[in-house]
Amino acid sequence: MGLSWTQCWKEEFKEELSLTKLHLSLSRPELLLQPQWGIAPWVWSLYRVFMLLYTLIWCMYSGLLFSNPKWLIFFSHLTYCLIVVYHLVASCNLACAMVLVRCHCRDHRKTCSGGDQTRERGNRAEPLGPFPLPSLLSISLRLQWFLQSLMCAFCLTVSFLYWSLDYPMEHHPLSPFNLNMHVGNSGQALLDLLLSATPIHLAHYLYQLLIGCLYILFAVVYWLAGYTNLSGKPYIYKVLDFGGCPLLAALCVLGFALVCLPICHFLVWNVQLLRRQLAGRVRGERLGLCREAWRWRVGGGGSPVPVSLMDPSSSVFTPRRRGEARGDGATQTLLSSTTSTLYSAVTVYL
Repeated sequence: MGLSWTQCWKEEFKEELSLTKLHLSLSRPELLLQPQWGIAPWVWSLYRVFMLLYTLIWCMYSGLLFSNPKWLIFFSHLTYCLIVVYHLVASCNLACAMVLVRCHCRDHRKTCSGGDQTRERGNRAEPLGPFPLPSLLSISLRLQWFLQSLMCAFCLTVSFLYWSLDYPMEHHPLSPFNLNMHVGNSGQALLDLLLSATPIHLAHYLYQLLIGCLYILFAVVYWLAGYTNLSGKPYIYKVLDFGGCPLLAALCVLGFALVCLPICHFLVWNVQLLRRQLAGRVRGERLGLCREAWRWRVGGGGSPVPVSLMDPSSSVFTPRRRGEARGDGATQTLLSSTTSTLYSAVTVYL
């Protein structure tokens, strides 16, 4: 990825942008709703619903398989629950945004004289103006971004630690459940990362470290309280036997927090850079992401209507002027294909 990778690496550590990235501030909220590619809107909606149902069914099946509340003490199971929550939030956000923008377009059409909503300028529809993101949806989009960052890094970490440490020591049988929980989880996370347009920042590792430390604290308290795992052993994982092998447990904790987790997050960051690079090389408007707008076709025929998804006066997301440094750490060449049209957006038909 050459110079582009180097530039993105430097942008991750720019002092004026680091706080914005840590606060999950994004100048383009549509990146959290649209796919990176030219996927049809109805296909993207079906994907969100399918992944929600698929992960929810597996989560319910695994809970019934153990029939024990101790099922929730394992990090791999909690991570899969995190996947379910992420797909639930992402599906709700997408559905809410589509309904709100559709209502916004219809209200604007009613207020236009003669019912002409798409005032044409040449061959291009005139934009309707900024769509004010409701505060609740803005907060929910930030939650979606936070959950996806956790999900991707934790899934890769779970897969690596399970097959390198837990499986050789416990020799669990290879079943569809095990494969889905410890291989399929990473596949689902990487698939969503490759299809979605959500940016990932290196600063997000701090959130993952915080959540990881909370789980480690839970494991220590669980051991001190004298609770046992499903096999009646006084620990959650054999490598976290603080009473029998305290040195091994301490080394595993440090390796998890300071080695495995940051490496997995760094891999996730590179995967999303590769995704943006590949998307930027695809020619044609159909696969390009817009800068500040989606195109929406409201009712009947006519040209798609560009609708900005943010209003600087009401949105909690950071507005950005042309020429300023990008808060999401990406350049236009990485995110969209070259086009002469200002609103080179994915077309959404409602």
